[in-house]
Amino acid sequence: MALMSLIISAAALAGVLVSLVYQSRQTRISQEASIRETHRELLMLSLNDPVLRACWGSPSNELPNDQARQVMFANLIVNWWQTQYVLKEVSEAELAISLTTFFRGEIGRTYWNRVRPSWGRVAEAAHSKRKKRFVAIVDEQYRLAVSGSG
Repeated sequence: MALMSLIISAAALAGVLVSLVYQSRQTRISQEASIRETHRELLMLSLNDPVLRACWGSPSNELPNDQARQVMFANLIVNWWQTQYVLKEVSEAELAISLTTFFRGEIGRTYWNRVRPSWGRVAEAAHSKRKKRFVAIVDEQYRLAVSGSG
């Protein structure tokens, strides 16, 4: 009887642990979504307003208005991919396919060429191995594209 109670208690505890792990992941996903949404809103406000765009201190401020807007939009795309990759919603292979297409265009290559140093610094400071790996994948696909191998 005591053994059966122990087994039932252990199963219940395991169920609680699984639930807590799942809840923790869902909370992290929710927080990440909230942060990304705020970032997107800030970018959208400045996308069409050069006065607000200057507040970012971005290298895109030096570009003509249309090209600066394109580079900012490219930033939204790359941030979206990063979120998907970090949350394991997209595999490395899927990401590489998207990046191959992205870097076929001049805007994608211009974007990464201008912002790669800052993404690299952020990746180095990150505590997340997936964020670091994301930057390495993007960088690898960029190098392949500019070398003509992609």
